Amino acid sequence: MPFSLGGGNTPRIIRLWPVGLVGRVSVVLLAAVILVFVASAFFYEEAETYIDDDSRITQLAEELSTDLRVLRTTPISQRGLLGALLSDNGISVSWRSANQPIDLDQPHRLRQVEESLIANDRDLGKADIRVWADRADSSSIHGSLQLADGSRLAFNVPGILKHRHMTGGLASAAITAGAVAIAAAMIVRALSTPLRALAQVADSIAKSDDMQWTMVDERGPREVRGLAQAINKMQHRIRRLINDRTEILAAVSHDLRTPLARLRLRAGFMDDEETQTAIEADIDEMEAMVTGVLAYLAGDLDPEPIKQVDLVAILNTLLDSQSDRGRDTSYTGPDRCQAMVRPLAIKRVFANLIDNACNYGSDAHVTLETDGKEVIVSVVDDGPGIPEAELENVLSAFYRVEGSRSRATGGMGLGLAIVTREVGRAKGKVDLHNVPGRGLCVQIMLPLGVAQA
Repeated sequence: MPFSLGGGNTPRIIRLWPVGLVGRVSVVLLAAVILVFVASAFFYEEAETYIDDDSRITQLAEELSTDLRVLRTTPISQRGLLGALLSDNGISVSWRSANQPIDLDQPHRLRQVEESLIANDRDLGKADIRVWADRADSSSIHGSLQLADGSRLAFNVPGILKHRHMTGGLASAAITAGAVAIAAAMIVRALSTPLRALAQVADSIAKSDDMQWTMVDERGPREVRGLAQAINKMQHRIRRLINDRTEILAAVSHDLRTPLARLRLRAGFMDDEETQTAIEADIDEMEAMVTGVLAYLAGDLDPEPIKQVDLVAILNTLLDSQSDRGRDTSYTGPDRCQAMVRPLAIKRVFANLIDNACNYGSDAHVTLETDGKEVIVSVVDDGPGIPEAELENVLSAFYRVEGSRSRATGGMGLGLAIVTREVGRAKGKVDLHNVPGRGLCVQIMLPLGVAQA
């Protein structure tokens, strides 16, 4: 039943949630952008706090300019005492005579602060202002101004500098971006959950042999719900088509075999042996055609259960049957090889390969071996082989290398198609190649987990 985001009891915030996948992803992205803007605004407010400290630079410039003018007009004998009087909580001032030089070659000179002070009062620039810090990360500054007589006004301002640590800003931005990205990824993952469910169901449909398919839960965004409904309808149609084919096969099997049996019975009462033999040959050909077509069409519908069987026993039985007909056959490999397969299906596979080897050549040589990963069964004949360009084509249904429609020379083109399908159902592979000096070699490879010697 389709999942709906509406309804009388649905919370308002869910009813406002977009129906389409595009709308939902857009909302997630918009929310991420808004979060980034909010975080940026927060850091911008902190940046403004640092910029506001420039007012202290202006105030400091005014105080230094005033102190400089006062000291200029004060007798030298009183300048030391006056410096102490000019000091307050925000600035410490002292006077140094020309005989008390100040080391102006400081490693942490603050030229930007000097320029800011001069910009506020040009007299400070004329007084050869110097500003420096004890350390690169210090919040206090030291400085001096030169008077006309060579003495200097020294000052110390604690806590005026606010350092912006780029590493801290980058870390904050990275944490914010990471948090937003993780949150957005989690939401998008939740939105994509129905899509992953669809992919799993589609994969199970592709791999299922018994039509035990899972109906898709029709929920999520509008586009996903529509796709889920389409897949469910497709499953219904496929199941109906397969069931119809099953019924048709049953009807064809009955309707064709019954008249063939009557024809064979009537042919047995004929006095003309030559005509009787010809009719029975035609009946045999028709039965073989019906059997081949039905075997191919009924492949995926075969309810035969998987059992443990001895592959070597099946191969030897088929080879002995050909030997009784005067064919040259041989087997090379272990005495036993247990495999979990569909017994009749795998026997049909081996029978088709051995029959082909004997029909297109004069002998059939079978080899069974394991390489630690899989079991390999090889059937080699001494026939003319198959042109390299045709090796892939002969695995298709009703394709024959021989161009005529005579079954005596070209068959119906179903043998290798049945082999390919049945081996595929057993999770194996089929390989065809020509053997120099021999004929065609058909190899069947089954995973070691399926077959064990």
